[in-house]
Amino acid sequence: FGIYSLKMNQKEFVFIFAVNQQEAIQFYRDTFFANPLNCHEYPLDFQIDRGDAAISFREMRKEFLNLPAIAGFYERESY
Repeated sequence: FGIYSLKMNQKEFVFIFAVNQQEAIQFYRDTFFANPLNCHEYPLDFQIDRGDAAISFREMRKEFLNLPAIAGFYERESY
């Protein structure tokens, strides 16, 4: 499995745990009834802030029983 960032629009992204990129894209289509603008794999050891602490995608994966699954959303700041 891996973690994939799928671009929803110019500012919003969703992270999806999936076996491969094709499964992540299909899960996105089935969930949001649209195609992602792009899809990129991230390293499982990449850390993100969650609440007051940082967590790696590898650690976060242990919280999910089934794949594919949405790990979370990210919104890019406007400048």
